[in-house]
Amino acid sequence: MYAKVAAVLSTTMAGIALWAGVAGAHVTVSPASLPQGTNDAILTFRVPNESTSASVTGLRLQFPLEHPIVVVSPEAGSGWKVTVKTATLPKPITTDDGTFTSTVSEIDWSGGAIPIAQFGEFNVLAQGLPTVTDKLVFKAIQQYSDGTTVSWIQIPDSAAPNPAHPAPTLVLTAPGKVTSAAAAGPETTSPPAAVGAAVSGGSNSVAVVALIVAGLAVILALLAVWLGRPRLITEEAPDDGDVTGPDAAD
Repeated sequence: MYAKVAAVLSTTMAGIALWAGVAGAHVTVSPASLPQGTNDAILTFRVPNESTSASVTGLRLQFPLEHPIVVVSPEAGSGWKVTVKTATLPKPITTDDGTFTSTVSEIDWSGGAIPIAQFGEFNVLAQGLPTVTDKLVFKAIQQYSDGTTVSWIQIPDSAAPNPAHPAPTLVLTAPGKVTSAAAAGPETTSPPAAVGAAVSGGSNSVAVVALIVAGLAVILALLAVWLGRPRLITEEAPDDGDVTGPDAAD
């Protein structure tokens, strides 16, 4: 009986842990922040497989055009087929490298697979980040082998600070500000406190889930120990004070 109880408890704990991992997984961009006007940076988009029955077979990543990146180049040799779409800029951008009238509007990855319970990374080289905005929002559409899609396109606001499917967002700090160490180039240093505060909202929900799971694990472990403890049954010895008979006087 106790073995069955322990098995049920173990299965329940595993299910809770799996649910917590899925609940905290999002499509994200790294580094989390960069200075405005950064000329060369590698942006890494991390894509987890949240399905329990299908592989991730595609990713559509849309780039902002209201505040465009001058040049975007996907990584070669990643094992995926890459399709790049471009769009004409509302206003040409002039840099030291010339005048640009169009830029990348979307990159599609297909032909590969991210297995269940694993994640993949998709890298792009970003040259010429904008200088007049404090963030870039990349809308991502994740495709699965069973035909389902998940759209990571929600933008946090005061009404919904932690949406279920937030779009990957790159925070842009003032030029020369301290920023994430993951950025490309020798001038990059650690992230400032302001950036940490900006990205901590999404981590809070994961931390809460982790605390709940830890608490449940402790309760279930104590219950398993209590149910599995041996039951000792002993005969009660007669109390010397209750002895009766002819020898009682002695």
